[in-house]
Amino acid sequence: MITEAQKTTIATELFRLAGNGKRKTGQFKFSQVELAVKLGISNGTVSNMIAGKWQNIADSMWRKVQATLKIDLNWNTAETSNFRLLTELLKKAQETQLTAAISYDAGIGKSEAYKAYERNNDNVIYVECKNYWQTKSYIKALLNACGIKAEGTKEEMIEAFISHVMTLENPLIIIDQMDKLKEGAFDLFMDLYNDLFRCCGFIISGVPALEKRIIRGAKIDKIGYKEVLSRLGGTFIKLNPTSLEDVITVCEANGLNDREEAEMIYHLSNGDLRIVKQKVKKYLLLNQAA
Repeated sequence: MITEAQKTTIATELFRLAGNGKRKTGQFKFSQVELAVKLGISNGTVSNMIAGKWQNIADSMWRKVQATLKIDLNWNTAETSNFRLLTELLKKAQETQLTAAISYDAGIGKSEAYKAYERNNDNVIYVECKNYWQTKSYIKALLNACGIKAEGTKEEMIEAFISHVMTLENPLIIIDQMDKLKEGAFDLFMDLYNDLFRCCGFIISGVPALEKRIIRGAKIDKIGYKEVLSRLGGTFIKLNPTSLEDVITVCEANGLNDREEAEMIYHLSNGDLRIVKQKVKKYLLLNQAA
């Protein structure tokens, strides 16, 4: 069951994103109409959530909004060393129309940093790629991230996306887990880049398989791969292994202040912040119950 406090948290995030008007104003990322499209729900539901008219809104709807906006109701994002590094990189990419690729191990906090940056900055388009996506699914996700209704042919949707991005001030496109894309969707990057690189920053990101895929494709002269590698300057940005201080920072941000316990979690996690999160939540749950 979604509690009143949790509903308040979700409604507060909706207001932060879109305010309480149907038209977008300068201080908000979306209009309520755009946000409703992004969430896949009616504008009336968004309006009622923000206005506190909750009596006829099912818990399933609240959960859908929470999941779509990636709101973790019981977790605080911590500024680890990689979080700070990525935030600075994203800022520079957005300000200078930089194109860069990050290829590093899973569980290091890449996606967490991207989501936080997208949440707190204007004109940032973030998509988290899925293995099952066909090209059309990928294009729909790009449009959805902008709050634009996905309709028409693939060509029409791509043109709608490009036209929208061209109207934005210092846009940044973050393609997360790009290594999961099938060939057709993967190849679309160059088309987007060629049309938008003069006005838009690009960050592509994934596990080490992303770097291997692009380099291997370039070596065997696979269509488009040499061009992608060239646009990336032939380099992939590496991050830092998770340190003990990073784990302590995560623990303290979420109310675990026992250094000995934090050190134990660090040694059990093998540098994977997802395991750290599980261990911290388990510790807090057990100690709360006690």
